[in-house]
Amino acid sequence: MKRFFSLSFIFILIIGCSPASTVWGVAYTPTPNPNGDIVIASETSAVLANNIAVEIQTIAPTATITKTPAPTATITLTPIPSKADIERVIIISFDGLRPDAIDLAPMPNLIDLRDNGAHSPLNTRTIDYPATSPSHASMLTGYCMEDHGVIYNKFFQYMGYAKGTDIFQLAHEAGMKTIMIVSKDKMRQMAEPETTDVFEIAYGEPAIQRTVLPYLEEDFGLMFVHFAGGDNRGHKYGWMSGEYMKVLREGDAVLGEMIKTLKENNLFDTTLFIISSDHGGHDRNHIGLLIEDYRITWIAYGPGVVQTEIERQLYTFDTAVTAAYALGFPLQPDWDGIPVYEIFGEDPLKTHDGYPCKT
Repeated sequence: MKRFFSLSFIFILIIGCSPASTVWGVAYTPTPNPNGDIVIASETSAVLANNIAVEIQTIAPTATITKTPAPTATITLTPIPSKADIERVIIISFDGLRPDAIDLAPMPNLIDLRDNGAHSPLNTRTIDYPATSPSHASMLTGYCMEDHGVIYNKFFQYMGYAKGTDIFQLAHEAGMKTIMIVSKDKMRQMAEPETTDVFEIAYGEPAIQRTVLPYLEEDFGLMFVHFAGGDNRGHKYGWMSGEYMKVLREGDAVLGEMIKTLKENNLFDTTLFIISSDHGGHDRNHIGLLIEDYRITWIAYGPGVVQTEIERQLYTFDTAVTAAYALGFPLQPDWDGIPVYEIFGEDPLKTHDGYPCKT
């Protein structure tokens, strides 16, 4: 009995000495509240307010999904250049250039224009007298030799200038600035002085570059550039010789600088190029013994020009007439040349039935 009271006393003493918040070994930590109430932290939080236990439930936030519309692509259409966009024409003559020398030289700038434009692979020929002056007169006037009257390969002042209505006359009458940069003084006979605003002679490809580039920095209507290097080297070293090929590359480099200058001055995209030659050659001459003497280069590149190979027969006097057609000039009824309509993807309204000249 005494043992029982002793144990009971010890048990009561333990309970009395334990913290007030501990019951049977489970501790509750009271948390003071600013309002004077006591918040008992347990697995379920409860607030004792005014002696009333209120259970607070925490609701997880609900995610709100906002759909962002996909961006709409804006398509900008770039208009395709057409013949109507042509504002100027540059006719370039590589004197004595054979078509088969372009890739062999090579002439990369000319190849680029050829492969991205229109060209006549082996179907363009000069007149029956394959010499520089008569051939260039046909190229720039649109007439056969018997009609333009330049029958000698030298310029005799008393004979005057090429006859007929030529492309420079039409351009000048239309108010366009006309320019001729040539490498032989006899080229003066190709057009009357009053129809050319600028006429300069530059001997050698470097001189041509120095002369022509400043004129490409401002607007003009018609320009003719003549490179004589191929003809000069052909007569001295032979057609298709190393020196002949070298000077062709030099001329092509000048062509590259011309293109660069036009682009820098925002003139390239509205310029039509027609690149040709007056004759070919073999050995050290071009007197007309072989087809290589008559076969010439003919390439067109510019606004509206389609990428195509022209299969029908073309002649050198088609050059001036094509330039006139591109610029919207009236086609002269007595011209022997015909526009090369195919370069613009058009069906030819007329073609040559044969060689139209007597000489």
